[in-house]
This record gives sequence, C-alpha cells and structure tokens, in this order.
Amino acid sequence: MDHRTEPITPEPFDDYSPVLNFVIWVLAAYATIFISLRLWGKFHRGRHLWWDDYLLIASWVALLLGCVFQTVDTTLGFGRSHEAVPQENIETTRLLSTIAGFFLILAAGWSKTSFGFTLLRLTKADGPLKKLVWFAIWTTNICIAGSCIVQWAHCWPLDRVWRQEVPGGKCLPLGLMNGYNMFVAAYSGTMDVMLALLPCKLFGPLMMKRREKIGITIAMGMGVL
Repeated sequence: MDHRTEPITPEPFDDYSPVLNFVIWVLAAYATIFISLRLWGKFHRGRHLWWDDYLLIASWVALLLGCVFQTVDTTLGFGRSHEAVPQENIETTRLLSTIAGFFLILAAGWSKTSFGFTLLRLTKADGPLKKLVWFAIWTTNICIAGSCIVQWAHCWPLDRVWRQEVPGGKCLPLGLMNGYNMFVAAYSGTMDVMLALLPCKLFGPLMMKRREKIGITIAMGMGVL
C-alpha cells in the first residue's frame, strides 16, 4: 500500500496591483483630459488664468504624484497579500503608500476648492449662495487637512508610521482612524453633490434653452465629481 502523500501546492496569493494601477491611471487620464480642455478653452479665447485654474493645476500635479508613488509601491508588493510581500519591502511599501495617500488627499481637496472658487466667480450678486459655497470650501478643507495630518501623525515617533518595530512607539486606535476617515469621505461626498447641483440654481433664471442649461450644469458638475 502506497502511503506517500502528494506535495501540497501553495495557493496563489491575490494580487490586486494591476486593477489598482488601471483604476488610478484611468482616473488620472480623465482628469488630464478635463483640465486640458479647460485650459485650451481659456487660451483659445484669450482669457487669463484665475485662482481656480492654478489650484486645479496644483491638484492635477498632486494627483499625478500620488499615482506615481502608488504605482512604484505596487512594484514592491503593495496590493498583494501580506504574506506575498518580500520582507525587505514591507517598510518601503508602507512609506510609499502613506506618501501616495497624502498626495491623493491633497488632490481631492484642492480640486473641490478650485470648483468652489469657480462658483464664487459666478455668484457675486447672490449673498446667501456665496456664503454656502464658502461654507463648503472651509469645512471641506478643514476635514481634508485633518486627514493629511492623520496620515503622518497617527503614530509617534514619526517613523512608527511605516516601521512597526520601533521600540516604544504608539499609534492611535485603528477604529478611531477608520471612523474619522469614513466621516471625512461621507462629508466630502455630501459637499461634492451640493456643489455639483449649485449650477442648477445659477443658470435656472437665465434666458437659455433648457437643453443648454442641462448641458452646462452637467459639464460643471462633472468638474467636481
């Protein structure tokens, strides 16, 4: 009777890095097309750039930096199961992931602020609406600034963020961080919807064809979403 056992073949580890890279670069491509069309329209009509344009460019640069750091991170093992990441790469992947997250948070905040500034230029005669836009800008930036700080300050000393073996290091409870990040995401999404719908209020009273109003509203709303 043969008592030999067949060698156990280890199960392949999940690797989500290709999907992650595909998603972030598709979004980056969309942002590049949008900002290129916006700047082309400005220069084609001989108009100067305003604060909202410069802020949008800054958010685009931050987005690209975040995507680059995230892509480099995936080459070292980010996006795979923890067991599949080479031991010597773990600290580097944590650091690169934190840097990428920082830039992506900045990109999100600056793009929302840019759209808010665009709306402010269109609401000079509307006091209540202008205050509402300022409220959205300030509160969203406060929340996002908190997220940027938490990215780096949730552990002390600082290198405890990416080095789990630092002696004497401490970190905020994971539940607290996740709760704050969920709050910021929910609040930011709410402000996105509000800002995207404000063009309806702006262009509603204008003597324009209905389809033109709808087209402009959708185009402006896509800028923040």
